[in-house]
Amino acid sequence: MMKRILTVLFLLGTMVPLTAQVGEKNLNRRYQNEIRDSLAQVVSQRQREMQRTAESVLTALPNEEKLYDESYITVVAELIDTVYADGSLHLDLLYRLSYNCRHLEGWTDDYPLGVFDVDSSNSCRAICRLTKRFVESTLKDIATAGREVDITISSSADGTEFLTKIPYDGRYGDFRYCPTTFNGERIRISVDRTSGISNNCQLAYLRTQSVKAFLEENIEALRKTRNNYRFVTQSYKDSINTHYYRRSSIELRFYDVFAGTVERMQRDRMHDDYIEYNIPVTKVKNEDLYVLLIANENYGCNRIPDVPYALEDGELVRQYFIKALGVPERQVKLLQNATLQDIRQEGIHWLTELSQAVATKKGEETLPTANIVIYFAGHGFTDLDGAAYLMPTGLDVSDINSLKSNGQKSGWCLFGSKKKSTDTTGYDIELSKKETRKLAAQCLSLEELCSTFNAKVMPVKNLTLVVDASFNGIGRDGKPVVHCERKDEGKKHRKPSLRSDAVVLLAADYNKTAYAFDAHHHGFLTYFLLKEVKYHGDNIFRLTYQDIFEEVARKLNKESALQNKWQEAIGIAGGKYKDGSWQKMKVKN
Repeated sequence: MMKRILTVLFLLGTMVPLTAQVGEKNLNRRYQNEIRDSLAQVVSQRQREMQRTAESVLTALPNEEKLYDESYITVVAELIDTVYADGSLHLDLLYRLSYNCRHLEGWTDDYPLGVFDVDSSNSCRAICRLTKRFVESTLKDIATAGREVDITISSSADGTEFLTKIPYDGRYGDFRYCPTTFNGERIRISVDRTSGISNNCQLAYLRTQSVKAFLEENIEALRKTRNNYRFVTQSYKDSINTHYYRRSSIELRFYDVFAGTVERMQRDRMHDDYIEYNIPVTKVKNEDLYVLLIANENYGCNRIPDVPYALEDGELVRQYFIKALGVPERQVKLLQNATLQDIRQEGIHWLTELSQAVATKKGEETLPTANIVIYFAGHGFTDLDGAAYLMPTGLDVSDINSLKSNGQKSGWCLFGSKKKSTDTTGYDIELSKKETRKLAAQCLSLEELCSTFNAKVMPVKNLTLVVDASFNGIGRDGKPVVHCERKDEGKKHRKPSLRSDAVVLLAADYNKTAYAFDAHHHGFLTYFLLKEVKYHGDNIFRLTYQDIFEEVARKLNKESALQNKWQEAIGIAGGKYKDGSWQKMKVKN
């Protein structure tokens, strides 16, 4: 119990459901593979396009630039995913263009012996020009200004020993102790016009600088990105095919690509599942709507179980009315674990005074301006005559002996039956009909609630009640709570007497169960109602009650049936709307 109390206090302090915070950490873990795989397919498609383009370009090269018939340029494009400490997914795109061949017979594809300029190698010139083409076309949306890019240029030299120095004219600058990787080891290299080129490491390094110069001079996009260069050099000792090892390759790693796309895909998936995240924020002012929310989860009686997730439901509904539906915060009141007195004094009385205060006068006539919504999440039950009740907290069971703590094993109770129940799921307490009436007297019947809001006392334009509770004696978790064996079980339940302009939306009919959607820690009705608001955003104001109800009912019916918890939401309309006109009502009238 202490753990639950601390949890509730934490929820109230942060105003964010605990499950939402836990869910946020799990969200990326749940979706990151799906998002990565989806975007990887996009990248693979781009790779195929670039590969086809490369093959087409090579075929169309002029004779003096053609590569050997069995020469190949390979385009690689792949996503590298990184999950940060906060669970967010970041994707980098790795682009690599390299050259290879099966049988080398010519000398012109690679660098000639002792040469380092790009234009001297057909293969290097080809991959540089293709890189320019791809960065400016296929990768244009990736190579954006300010993007961090790691550019790795790899060049190689053969193992031919230097008999004399090769002159260097300083065209790429003088280099003093510059870091590079040579044959897998990190070293520092120097080469300048005075000393010239005296080893294969220097020669391979200048080939990397030649490629760098081409990229900087010819690709405008790379002049606007934040570039980190890395140079990899190698020298091979092969006395037979020395010229095979004189070539270069280019690798670009673009950091945090598809950032906006990843966020959008996450939002889209949240729309499908999580209602706690990305709650729409509307600019619409819904100033004529007044909302009373009652969320009863902890009943404080060891014979009446708690209602799973009711407090979370109430708080989240409050946020949706304020953020997504544009109701001023002071016009939304949330009562948590409310007693009957709380509901009457803090809730009903508050709405009654408000409706009278905002009504306008036209002569002797009072013109209502307030639209009222009342939401309830908690326990409900029906009495001996089939009337529906909302159950407040703070029940006095001192004179209801069957509900006193008497050491029996189960915490569940059966109302109204003197017969021993044959049900084995927990009916170990039986209340007499007299005791049932005593308990009902401490609860709020829907009929009393609706009659309180009569047109004379309550000058409102419309009254909407949303009740996410069971009335058949079964709780959200499918276990018995309170039940009354009626005189005639086959007789239809008596519907509440509604004011003519009232609409009641019930999570389930009186003889059916309103379950919890355990995977999301909400009642089914609450979850799918809020999900519909989130999905439509401001378009929710254009939809009628019928539009919303039909979509909620369709999704709720399907999901609850898939979980073997089939429930059907129902609507009850007052006399004014019995002709079906309630279906044309909207969230903002």
